[in-house]
Amino acid sequence: MYKSLVLLLLVCCFSASKEAIAQCNHKHGFERSVAADTIDALHYKIHIQSIDFAAKSFQAEANLTLLPKVSLNHFPLELKALQVTSVMLADQLLPFTQSGDVLQIQTTETYTPNDTIQLKITYGGIPFHEAWGGFHFSGNYAFNLGVGFESDPHNLGKAWFPCVDDFQDRATYEVLITLPETMTGIACGLLSDTIHHGNGLITWHWLLNQPIPTYLASVAAGNYSLTESVYQGLDKQLPVTIYTRPSDTLKVAGSFLHLHQILTNFENRFGPYPFDRIGYTGTSIGAMEHVTNIAYPHSAINGNLTSEYLLTHELSHMWFGDLVTCADAGDMWLNEGWATFCHHFYKHDLYNPSVYRTEMNSNHLDVLKNAHLTDGSYLSLHDVPTQYTYGTTVYDKGATVVHTLMNYLGQDVFFEAIRAYLQHFAFQHASSGDMRDFLSNYTGVDLTDFFETWVFTPGTPHFSIDSMNISPEGTAFKAELYHKQKHKGYQHIANNNILEVTFVGSNWEKHTDTVHFSGRTGSSEKIVPFEPLLVLSDFYDKTADATTDLDGVIRTIGELSLPTLHFKLFTDVLPDSAFYRFTHNWVAPDSLKEPIAGLRLSPYRHWEMNGIFAENTSMRGRFFYSNTSTLDASLILSEQDSVVVLYRSSPADDWHEVSQTREGLWNIGYIIVNDFKPGQYTLAVWDSQIVGIHNLKDNPTKLELKIEPNPARENLLLRWTDDQHGNITVIDSTGKIVHQTEINKQKEVNIATASWAKGWYFAELRNQCDTLIGFAKFIVLSVPEIR
Repeated sequence: MYKSLVLLLLVCCFSASKEAIAQCNHKHGFERSVAADTIDALHYKIHIQSIDFAAKSFQAEANLTLLPKVSLNHFPLELKALQVTSVMLADQLLPFTQSGDVLQIQTTETYTPNDTIQLKITYGGIPFHEAWGGFHFSGNYAFNLGVGFESDPHNLGKAWFPCVDDFQDRATYEVLITLPETMTGIACGLLSDTIHHGNGLITWHWLLNQPIPTYLASVAAGNYSLTESVYQGLDKQLPVTIYTRPSDTLKVAGSFLHLHQILTNFENRFGPYPFDRIGYTGTSIGAMEHVTNIAYPHSAINGNLTSEYLLTHELSHMWFGDLVTCADAGDMWLNEGWATFCHHFYKHDLYNPSVYRTEMNSNHLDVLKNAHLTDGSYLSLHDVPTQYTYGTTVYDKGATVVHTLMNYLGQDVFFEAIRAYLQHFAFQHASSGDMRDFLSNYTGVDLTDFFETWVFTPGTPHFSIDSMNISPEGTAFKAELYHKQKHKGYQHIANNNILEVTFVGSNWEKHTDTVHFSGRTGSSEKIVPFEPLLVLSDFYDKTADATTDLDGVIRTIGELSLPTLHFKLFTDVLPDSAFYRFTHNWVAPDSLKEPIAGLRLSPYRHWEMNGIFAENTSMRGRFFYSNTSTLDASLILSEQDSVVVLYRSSPADDWHEVSQTREGLWNIGYIIVNDFKPGQYTLAVWDSQIVGIHNLKDNPTKLELKIEPNPARENLLLRWTDDQHGNITVIDSTGKIVHQTEINKQKEVNIATASWAKGWYFAELRNQCDTLIGFAKFIVLSVPEIR
């Protein structure tokens, strides 16, 4: 399942309450169905006998084939919101009760695990749905989505038929849908029959022979047009059905242009397609990986490839989630993390490996910057709390971990092992531990430490090269490397790390090797065929550690903007082209060797700036700071903190200030280092309460700034109480200065804002001595259009 753009507003509304929930409820969503310990469902035959689109209701009959797990004379099933009218066993009415989502059934005799129970249940009513999951009506269309983001547990098979509703219980299916002849009924599996009743009604009969969990069963009904093709799979021909609104039929070719090639690539990577049909059905919201009948949003069938990632994400679930299902919601990364990896990796095979690398790097940056905020805290991939089952950690960090595992094992070994894993657990459930143990046994590589760090531990490891010693070794050179490890978001040190290192020579020639180490620090020796000037950790982005890296060549003077690193380079003099590799490290820098009272280093991030620059190259570097939650909130705590950049040429050096100027406010802006050189840089603050820097809060001359109106649209008036000489500076939320005004014995100033982008702004009032004496924050709204 993928939370597509159609759902962003709904998901954001839900997310807004997540942080409060996280503080008081860490209940995990690993509950089995209430029936799981007593009953195993073998087969469901569900007949939706009538649908009232106006009343948004339906009437149905379900025939269940059940196998007792223990001796019993009563047992529960699950059914949500719908009302049961009868329960029959061998033409005998059985007593039953409904309470909440539980349907309790009493039998007239005791059944043992050697018996099979055949039940017929009639039921109906207005089905349950939440903002996303459940059974939906949209005009003259009806469809289900098998899980709910808000429901706990998430499984919503129970929203349209009585069942054993969890991720582990599997059964085969027949689904019949009776509709007016102008409509089409679609469900999982293959179309077995269409029955014309002669009274204007038709019944569509679908049959699924492979066992699946309830949340993957599906139904849809409405005025659909069918676009068909045949895919030649690895071991058989497969029908491809794409059901859309009639108005979308001509868009199918453009939106599904590469479907057959993506299928071929997936089969080559993961093994034969595991079901009997490839199917997509247009729905008003989605997407959802129902087996052979993916619920796919109408908006994604638009005639172009803008949603190809979504098509691919859901298709990959046929292997990851549908063929092998996570054992419980706490291991949802086995479904969604792998599908997210697939919707990036397919571009490696279909387009170009560089496209995949760029996309995965972008995904990884979002994880490092935002996952712990959107998910309330740093989470491991295993045992994820219920409210974050479908969160950023599961989807996006899950994908980065799969990417790292692929490179840890090597692509050839990885894909061979994953094909074997999928075959071994086919039509079963698996846990993170199951995957770890199987892959370890199959590859001969002990993945215990890998899974401990990347799956079972919150946060992200960080690897760096502390130093390198070079000595001649015949016609080559011996490089002694010293490695260092930290961890973002959690106290943990990983063992059995495998990491690529790349050596760079004076002509920018490169040589890559692999190092293995455990613990906080490590060392290794490598032979390099040339004298290396640089050694770079993970140059080809194969390990998703807590870094964001960019490399390139500077050929002309001017600006080099690197927003993903929160940095811009100004090259003023360039005698020769320069190679660079700059890294934004999402962990704290090393501490001061000699602590200084009142000086605090960033606890969150720092930069490593490597490169090969000709003598007399002259550069300036601009570093962005902001006390937002995604960057420097843990460093810049108040107006009393004065932000600076510290530098050291190498870890052997200590941090010290360099010539710099600041552009911006106390809480957001830029610091420009006037003589930029390779080395390490970090933000730090001087605490004015300790070091005696001007303290605005204790300053008796501090003025209260008043802004009218706030929010502003076309103009605003900025007022204060005493006549002042000095200047007013206004900065936007990115740190850019948008307005400056000198003041001369004034108590107010008018500022035109009509041309400004809507958003937050910050105003500073400074006196003639450049002392900050007033500060205010305000909002600018868009100027309304005249109609």
